Amino acid sequence: MKLSEESRSGEVGTPTSLLVSSKNIIYHASKWISIVSIVAIFLSLLLGVVVRYVLSTNLGWVTEVPNLLFPWLTMSAIVAAAARNEHIGVELVVEKLPKFPKKITVLAVNVIAMIAFGVMAVHGLDVVEIAGTQRLPITRIGMSWAYWSVVIGFMGLAVVSLINIAMVLTGGDQFSEPQTSHGEDGI
Repeated sequence: MKLSEESRSGEVGTPTSLLVSSKNIIYHASKWISIVSIVAIFLSLLLGVVVRYVLSTNLGWVTEVPNLLFPWLTMSAIVAAAARNEHIGVELVVEKLPKFPKKITVLAVNVIAMIAFGVMAVHGLDVVEIAGTQRLPITRIGMSWAYWSVVIGFMGLAVVSLINIAMVLTGGDQFSEPQTSHGEDGI
């Protein structure tokens, strides 16, 4: 996310700058978790194919890598999209509202989202505990490792909603508009 001229020149208040920076950090962390996950999945599967056709043998652990990393890829991509306000949403009605009702609506949606994501993160801990006893057959890695992505992802979404609430309350909500993207910012 690129900061506007106002925020670079210091006309935006410090709380708004901190909130924008926080969302930017969450976005970049989530983006890199997604990138590392998809590259690791691709390389492990490619290695499995090469070994199978060149050496006529099988690397069993290769099939377990997507089981471990795909949940991380999915949840981190969801958090990255939320941090950039690029998630799926129907904004037609909200965009037509006057300024004050629009703020109230955005606040209400983010409060509900923050509570819902927080509850899902807490309940995800139960799933992690249950899955902790299950192990993948070859690597013996606990399936709880994959389910931690759900807990951390929902916590990330709750934090993004909390930041959105703070931005609306501090008047920095104009910086929470969706970031139009024409390709990734120089991945």
